[in-house]
Amino acid sequence: MLNPLITAKRILQAAAQVTDSGALVRLIVERIRTALKVDVCSLYVMNEQGELVLTATLGLAENAIGKTRMTPGHGLVGTIAQRQHTLNIDHASQHPRFRYFEETGEERFEGFLGVPMIHLGQTLGVLVVQVRESRRFTEEEEAFLVTMAAHMAGSLAGNLKKAARPTADSQMPVLRFQGIKGAPGIQIAPAYVVKDDIRMEDIPERNGSGVDFERRRIQEALEETQEELDAGLDQLGAGSDTLDSLLEVYKLLLVSPELNQAIEEELETEVSASTALKRGMQRQIAVFEAMEDPYLKARAEDLRVLAVRIYRHMHEELTERIEPDHPVILVGRTINISHFTRIDRDKLVGIVSLEGSALSHTAVLANALGIPAVVGIGDEDLTTLHDTEIIVDGYRGQVVAHAPASLREEFERLTRQERALQADLSHLKTLPAETKDNVRVRLYTNTGLLADITPGLERGAEGIGLYRSEIPFMVHNTFPTEEEQVRIYRGVLTAYAPKPVVMRTLDIGGDKALPYFPIKEENPFLGWRGIRFTLDYRNILLDQIRAMLIANIETQNLQLMIPMLSREDELERFHALVDEAVAQLKEEGHPVSKPPVGIMVEVPAVLWLLPRLRDTIDFVSIGSNDLTQYLLAVDRNNPRVAKLYSHLHPAVLEALRGLVRECRRLNLPVSICGEMASDPAAVVLLLGMGVRTLSLSAFHLPRIKWLIRYLHIGDCIALLDQARDCATEAELRGLINNHLRDLGLNALIQ
Repeated sequence: MLNPLITAKRILQAAAQVTDSGALVRLIVERIRTALKVDVCSLYVMNEQGELVLTATLGLAENAIGKTRMTPGHGLVGTIAQRQHTLNIDHASQHPRFRYFEETGEERFEGFLGVPMIHLGQTLGVLVVQVRESRRFTEEEEAFLVTMAAHMAGSLAGNLKKAARPTADSQMPVLRFQGIKGAPGIQIAPAYVVKDDIRMEDIPERNGSGVDFERRRIQEALEETQEELDAGLDQLGAGSDTLDSLLEVYKLLLVSPELNQAIEEELETEVSASTALKRGMQRQIAVFEAMEDPYLKARAEDLRVLAVRIYRHMHEELTERIEPDHPVILVGRTINISHFTRIDRDKLVGIVSLEGSALSHTAVLANALGIPAVVGIGDEDLTTLHDTEIIVDGYRGQVVAHAPASLREEFERLTRQERALQADLSHLKTLPAETKDNVRVRLYTNTGLLADITPGLERGAEGIGLYRSEIPFMVHNTFPTEEEQVRIYRGVLTAYAPKPVVMRTLDIGGDKALPYFPIKEENPFLGWRGIRFTLDYRNILLDQIRAMLIANIETQNLQLMIPMLSREDELERFHALVDEAVAQLKEEGHPVSKPPVGIMVEVPAVLWLLPRLRDTIDFVSIGSNDLTQYLLAVDRNNPRVAKLYSHLHPAVLEALRGLVRECRRLNLPVSICGEMASDPAAVVLLLGMGVRTLSLSAFHLPRIKWLIRYLHIGDCIALLDQARDCATEAELRGLINNHLRDLGLNALIQ
């Protein structure tokens, strides 16, 4: 009895030990040929040019590998790829779609079974088995191959794509790598592939030379690392404020008593100092990596970087300077803050990192420096790109190598256009975001890391529309004290005073478990999170509210916002807690007052609750990312369904239209934060709905202000009405883009 799961497991286990993609595809065809006991097993993979390339075979002529290729619809293999449907044929040569490729020698085989390999809806390749005799493969054999193709496509997609690329002596094809948008912008420059720093996971584990001796070693390394962080690193010139802010996070992690306790517990097992460091860090990292929330998950990267810093001081290893002769794009497995400090600012023009996320400190710093970054590309081999000219497209999260002249010219045009746009928009900082017909729009910024504060102010933010208060909770291994929170919140409120700062209360639970308070749930997105969690732990919420109120005494620019509200009684309990905090602090002699209280509309239930909430809220902020996710039942971080996520979906737009209309009827101020606020097409529609406050990332502030100053509200209303007749999101975006072209705003078209 064939068991595809066992065979797939064995292949995947063996694949984990194979570093060469060519060896991997040979392994696949060998194992499947043996399992099915057939004469031929072949693997065809779709290359960058859309051709199916014979990438591995056992049974056909080996000299056909890499040479035999066909387009979708051509031959039996091409037909399978085009139709994405299995072919099981007893006389292959008699099939009307059969095409003979002389170099393969396949005329000797009549029984043919081919199945498509589909990855995220796209044909990745075709898996084929053949036998000499004229026979149709059994249902069991067909089911086995279909299952194997699904497993291979899902688990080994990246490696299979590598295998289809030509060797070095072939004409260099265009290479495209898709990653995550780390920082916007476009840059063309040679790649500088950095040597991989030692990875924390690769630190060797050894027995120690006595607990006291090893304790002294690690203590000295910790102190030297602290001195390095205290000294600051000024190589980045104008970006040093942001760098210093990021280093503050490292300092907080470094002095965490819980981290030091974890290391001490490992030392007591009589291991070496470096082993204790590695294991202690791993205990903390494991908790962050288990989190679904990308913002908190990204903090695991900080711990790894910090571990390597400490390890280098322990072994007195100095990191080399990066000294290219010309501007370069840094490329590596994990580009982190230390790389920024090892290269002159005028030589660094872009970042490409195989690991990382849009919320990593690498992305934050790249944003602050105004250089494009693509992160999270995955398991790709980019080492051969050293000194090769590459294109980094931070708007789409793409990297292109060996671009033909026409493609390069197009990116050069976009680069010139972008530079001219940035220069032209710099004067907008002090100008209002006001439409042609004199309608004023307020532009706030979203922030969370301390490093985000400076870019928002530099680009003319009129306040903070969303401050994520998770940081003081995230960088500790215990709940932070009230005093610690006061210091952090005061810094944010003071930096923006007298501009308003909307602070969202602690939004954790479910998919955002803290390292010292893990929460396991089968469906965390519908679970114990946001206000649900903090109301169950009212002492934690009370401490946070007290800290925010104390921090607000001098500035009086605080506004409180409740995350994940879905019930009327949650709002009532929150108000009671705020009133209690005010009463306590006044009794203690603090001259506090109750600030405005608003809610985030993320849960669709609130759409119908607003009239009941009106008398107890001062404003509404629409969390477009989560609201879209819940309305469409799509996890935008899940690559299998992420393409279904769209804030221009007709249902999302209708829900927003109704929500804004209801807020206007109830005389409730309404703003929107999330990706919609930085998407020009969405902004046109939002203004047509009546939204007059947007909160977005600092980088996009000048672009959206530029857009607003060219718009007429009447046109926005008309476009919103026309949008209801659009059948697809693509048609809708095309409608808005045509209007932007008419206004001469081609640079804003996405």
